[in-house]
Amino acid sequence: MVEGNQKVGTIELARYSLKNMNYFKAIKARDGLRIPLYLANMEIGKMDPTDPIYSQRVEELNQAAIELYKGKWYSTLGSRKRSKEHWKKAFQAFKNGKRIAEDLLKQLRTSSKMPVEFKKSEIESKGTEITYADDVPLVPEITPVLVLQGSDYEMGFQYAQQLIQIFGPWILKQRAGREFTDKQRRELSRWEKEHRKHTPWVIEFARGWAHGATESGIPMSYEDVLYLWVGDKPPAKDFLSQEGLPEIPNMACSGVAAWGRATSDGKLVTGTTGDHDLSYQVIIMAYPDDGNAFIYSAFGATGAIAAGGEMWFFGHPAMNSKGLAYVEHGGGPKFLEPKKYWGYGVRRAASVIHIMRYADTAKEAKEIEMSMPIGDIGNGDQATVGGFYADDTYGYIIESRKEPLAIRESGLMGETDFLYANNSVTHPKAIESEWMSSDIDEWIWDPHGGWRPIKDVGMTKSIGLFLQWASGRLSTSDMMKKGMMFSYTNSSKRNNYLFDMMDQARGKVDVEYLKMVYRNGGTIPEGDFIKIAKEYNKTGKWGRVSSAHGSNALTAVLKPGEGLFSLCTGPAKRGMAPMMPSSVLTIYNETNAFYELKLQADPEQVVEYARTKADEYIREATLVLEENRFNQNAHTMLKGFLDAARHEYSKGEELFNDENREIHIHEISEALRCYTRAQVKAKQVINAVSLPPSNPDEYLASQEHAARVGRGGETLIPKHFQNQHIT
Repeated sequence: MVEGNQKVGTIELARYSLKNMNYFKAIKARDGLRIPLYLANMEIGKMDPTDPIYSQRVEELNQAAIELYKGKWYSTLGSRKRSKEHWKKAFQAFKNGKRIAEDLLKQLRTSSKMPVEFKKSEIESKGTEITYADDVPLVPEITPVLVLQGSDYEMGFQYAQQLIQIFGPWILKQRAGREFTDKQRRELSRWEKEHRKHTPWVIEFARGWAHGATESGIPMSYEDVLYLWVGDKPPAKDFLSQEGLPEIPNMACSGVAAWGRATSDGKLVTGTTGDHDLSYQVIIMAYPDDGNAFIYSAFGATGAIAAGGEMWFFGHPAMNSKGLAYVEHGGGPKFLEPKKYWGYGVRRAASVIHIMRYADTAKEAKEIEMSMPIGDIGNGDQATVGGFYADDTYGYIIESRKEPLAIRESGLMGETDFLYANNSVTHPKAIESEWMSSDIDEWIWDPHGGWRPIKDVGMTKSIGLFLQWASGRLSTSDMMKKGMMFSYTNSSKRNNYLFDMMDQARGKVDVEYLKMVYRNGGTIPEGDFIKIAKEYNKTGKWGRVSSAHGSNALTAVLKPGEGLFSLCTGPAKRGMAPMMPSSVLTIYNETNAFYELKLQADPEQVVEYARTKADEYIREATLVLEENRFNQNAHTMLKGFLDAARHEYSKGEELFNDENREIHIHEISEALRCYTRAQVKAKQVINAVSLPPSNPDEYLASQEHAARVGRGGETLIPKHFQNQHIT
């Protein structure tokens, strides 16, 4: 464990590097693929989806993305099993993907119609709801929803079994059978004690999960599951304490909430992104016997995420049946509370779910958060309590709960009934914290962007920096400060973006406006990307920075008072610029389309709403194909989307519309997933012809057009299609 200013030493660093040589090689190979792949996707994003060659280019990009997924999958297995064979497969996949991506980028930049040669992967489902490419499970391009109902134990049981149904047994097998040392068991027990006191639902949920997995043929102990929620290591004693080398915090996520005078009807609407390496994320919709119904977005279905490690089910957004929303983590990384208060406490996900169940308003949420221990501050936002909550009349963001007390409310940064957060602190009192006040002359406060270094700081993740740390020339705290300055440089610009977008639309913000906000990407400097990246690493120089970018792993827009939850897996628009050079994350089969859920009185009503939406979108997509003349390639692509939508709709009908028997919660949940997939596939057809607005001018034009035709922004369905269901 690295604590305080303790160093691993040069010899230890050499041993660490040698032991993890394949890992470092894999990172280099992965990044060698990610950059041309991302740049190719930016070029495809400039194309008209009905262009004759568009579908071909997307297919080529998807194969390169599959090779990226395969490389990451085999790297994980190689690292976990110390398997040379898996490492060999990983390096080959990265090599294959890089060749495809570089060739594709060349063809796109020269406007060539020449196809890119590649060996197409074998795609199959293996009896699950996801797809596998050459035996590697692909991350779903449409995030699955799991519906749970009953006691905490029953919901844990259902969760385990639905995970297996969706992903296959591997997703729990790789988390089962953990061997704990006596020390780890003691630590697990200490974390268990805190959660039993403050969020007792976790205990029975874990017991139910263990039973559900074991009954499905995957023996998991209660300790196996509890570990996923709370961990088995002691709290950090210094910033970012962990095994091996300290990790400088990633920049990730954004959130915005508006209500009252800011919105068109005075009701709360929120927008959120998760800006992480997309993994096997899920949406949990729960109807507990005790407390409010709620929706929670988990970045990792079993608690961890790619390139992020154990996150204890960290994620966002969330909302409950009373209209309360958890928008985002609230500007992390922060580390503001003094070290003397750090210790055992409650993990973020456990606290959010607890608040969703037992708080009806944002003020009640704040009371609950303030009553919980300061906790494991040094391990980041995912490790303890705090965040960004809002309802129809009030919102707040906790940046620090003690010395300083820094709780943001609307107006502090010039807002009018709105709040926003990215990845930096903005409260004026934040400068009083231990780590910021020690270098007070290096910081400046922006009225809308919050705290940032006086001079832009470039990328600080480098071997040179790690060598300084290992040799004793740089403390862990100083290393953390450099990383925070880098993060805050970028985040303050994203803060200004969200302020500007909300402030200019006061009184007009609604769900569709927020979707536009997350399609309005930034820019990158002109020139060779590698040279641009090197300049950025030195100086932090970049183009226009936006919270909407190509590394949004999820994009969600909510209207909690009406129970509306819209989710797009990945970015809401293809080809948006990255927020920085290393944030180049391309996903397989990206859809750039939202599905819409409505949190209602019971799960059956939820499914019926999703079914109606799917039906509506399929009708409109059908008209798009009937009323427009497309070239053969575009028609084939769009018809494929529509056929997929109809297929998913039919599967949902088989599960949900059997009046002769009682439908099990697993079938309700599966039917809901069918209808959400049908919605997205149909939306892909619609969006190809009627491109959604991606800047304020386009949004205004779309609203004026909707007003002229009397639609109010809603889809117009011809009368002869009304009140009929797709068969």
